[in-house]
Amino acid sequence: MVSVDTVYQRVLALANKEQRGYITPQEFNLLANQAQVQIFEQYFYDLNQFHRNPGNDSAAGDSVDDIEDKISIFQVYNFPLTVTSGNDILLPIDSTIGYPAGTSDMFRLEEVRHNENICSQVTPKKLHLMKKSVFGGQPLLEHPAYIRQNNAIQVFHLNVAGGFANIFNNVRCDYIRKPNRVEWDYVVVNEKALYNANGASNFELHPAEETSLVYKILELAGIIINKPGLSSYGKGEKVEAENKRKS
Repeated sequence: MVSVDTVYQRVLALANKEQRGYITPQEFNLLANQAQVQIFEQYFYDLNQFHRNPGNDSAAGDSVDDIEDKISIFQVYNFPLTVTSGNDILLPIDSTIGYPAGTSDMFRLEEVRHNENICSQVTPKKLHLMKKSVFGGQPLLEHPAYIRQNNAIQVFHLNVAGGFANIFNNVRCDYIRKPNRVEWDYVVVNEKALYNANGASNFELHPAEETSLVYKILELAGIIINKPGLSSYGKGEKVEAENKRKS
């Protein structure tokens, strides 16, 4: 977790120090959520790059461990899934703070299981071919399969009569959820915005990301709210910090 108030005060202090402009609480909340999402999504891009181009040096290995540690904050295990109308089993929704009702808090589906059996994801076309082939369907006795459509899945297995049947009970999944939304909440006293901890929501990113959040918000300030001075300052500070870390 990273304190939203700490980040806001650092952003304001740097903006004031450089006389680059003022960021309102509303602007900060917009930028803070965008910054958190971008840093979060960068984890998966970086991890994919490491896996595509594995290195033998320890630095690369440490980087992978660091990224996986940061992603683990958002890992949800053994989540029970519920059946909706028809044959659909609903994937996780509405459990992330601040997202609209009916939207999914799931960023990436990791694994689906029926009891202790791992379910394999297949395309509707492949499932159709498996239904037509006894040989193709046989493995589903021990390993069910599922197809996914938007925020729902359908799980299938072979029944005792040798036909395909839907599974509705004891279906669970592991997934990576999206970060909760960030908000620097405040009350106005004597025409000044004062921090309200009771209504605030902190960043969920790893504590090591505090400085990255500050620089990313300053960088985004010039892109989203048209304050180019802050953007160039944020980019410069970010590069300098990365160079220091590498050295």
